[in-house]
Amino acid sequence: MSGSHLRLIASRMLRSLWFRPALYAILALAVLATAPFVAHLLPDGLMKLIGLSGVYDLLDALANTLLAVAIFSLGIMASSLHAASASTSPRVRPLLVEDSTARAAISTFIGGFVFAVVGIVGLSTGYYSDASKVLLFFVTCALLLGLIVTLIRWIARLSRLGGVAEAVDLVEAATRQSLRELAGDPLLGGAPVSARPRDGVPVLPGKPGFVQAVDTESLGCLAEEMRTDLHLLARPGAFVGPGRPLLLTLRTLSEEEESRLRAAFLVGGQRTYEKDPRFGLTVLSEIALRALSPAVNDPGTAIGVIATSTALLSDWAAQAAAACPSVRHPRLHVERLPVEDLVEDAFRWIARDGAAMLEVQLWVQKGLGMLVAQDEARFGPAARRLAAEALDRAETSLTLPADREALRLVAWIAHPA
Repeated sequence: MSGSHLRLIASRMLRSLWFRPALYAILALAVLATAPFVAHLLPDGLMKLIGLSGVYDLLDALANTLLAVAIFSLGIMASSLHAASASTSPRVRPLLVEDSTARAAISTFIGGFVFAVVGIVGLSTGYYSDASKVLLFFVTCALLLGLIVTLIRWIARLSRLGGVAEAVDLVEAATRQSLRELAGDPLLGGAPVSARPRDGVPVLPGKPGFVQAVDTESLGCLAEEMRTDLHLLARPGAFVGPGRPLLLTLRTLSEEEESRLRAAFLVGGQRTYEKDPRFGLTVLSEIALRALSPAVNDPGTAIGVIATSTALLSDWAAQAAAACPSVRHPRLHVERLPVEDLVEDAFRWIARDGAAMLEVQLWVQKGLGMLVAQDEARFGPAARRLAAEALDRAETSLTLPADREALRLVAWIAHPA
């Protein structure tokens, strides 16, 4: 596994729900274990000012309450995740789990519980001297202050946890980051493809799955070392397996060489947001489709998603136009991510399921029209085709002639300049 893949996995681990509570628990143990060795640094007068009998009672109260609070918080979070999956998309769950406020709250509660329990054990066994008990008192007071602040932030966070608007915001932020990376490096450091080799030798993955990341630095170095050009076929988000290779080479490779090339690809069972902007746009569309279902009937959410996707693609186009990507790996040939795919992921399925809703169709036409007005060369072909398709769907589904006429007045595709 390459270094970039290890960094990506480490980044996911740092954002996981269990990592910070485990870290806080370890820190609590470290503080309690080292307290006797640093307690002598405290002024002697503090032991006379502070009564030591209440330290045990304070820790006992914390131990009795914090575990219940932590379990209660986990229960609330589990309920919120279930509600978010039911009202938006199950693909939003990973982003909700990575919520920093929720992780900080649960971590503080669990870390405080471990601190209190181990502190009680240390006091009961005589591990702490009087000076150590004074230090323990100050650390406990600091912990109480942190718990109060965390509890207030957690209560404020509960008002938005699991809501549709928050889910849209989280997916938007993740998609914006991946689109920013795409704009700055559309070919992943490789050279543009002039023509795919007809006699190329495919390199298949070790298992079927979704490409989550590609280490193009390793691929570029391997191409130079093996003295062959590589044609990347599977960008992040692609599904690979038998008949769907990772890349093509210009010569037959040994098994060891193919294995080294496979190691540059991180393949998993699910798509992820980090390097796959199409996934983020697809999840936004899923949220809109759930809102347009007869059981929910919330066109306002779908309209908000259209506005969000339009803004994302608009910002990406502006960044891509201003970027000056360099070719770092001349022997690695990479195809550009088709603009048509991005536009379809953002608009097509909403236009299909919202065909009978005039308000949704108006916003589909507005969004596509804005993209064409911003960058005709980039968005024109895909946006015109989708706008015409959406107009045909709507005219078939809208039953009232006045609705069809209102849509045609706004549909720029029906009034070519």
